Amino acid sequence: MTIRLRVISLGAGVQSTTMALMAAHGEITPMPDCAIFADTQSEPQAVYDHLKWLMSPNVLPFPIHVVTKGSLRAAILSASAGRTRNDGRPPLYIRNPDGTKGILKRQCTADYN
Repeated sequence: MTIRLRVISLGAGVQSTTMALMAAHGEITPMPDCAIFADTQSEPQAVYDHLKWLMSPNVLPFPIHVVTKGSLRAAILSASAGRTRNDGRPPLYIRNPDGTKGILKRQCTADYN
């Protein structure tokens, strides 16, 4: 017997919130079985406040599961201080020597899934 789950990867930003609310109102089908919020433990308080609202009664007809593999911020700070090794990186925004903006290669997904 094969069980097929329909899951929303919920980052609690504009796009995933819109998708979750559209699904809740039947505008996207089929209805998800659940949503998963992968908590970095380092999100701005506004994200956690918004997530709390999404998880409150009568907002979504499916559960949100919050999962974590630890604090991404703590891991990065520990590695930058030389206490641990952490090759995984979130997308870090930088200013190049010529003044232009850039972004370093993201590699944290494999380390935190």
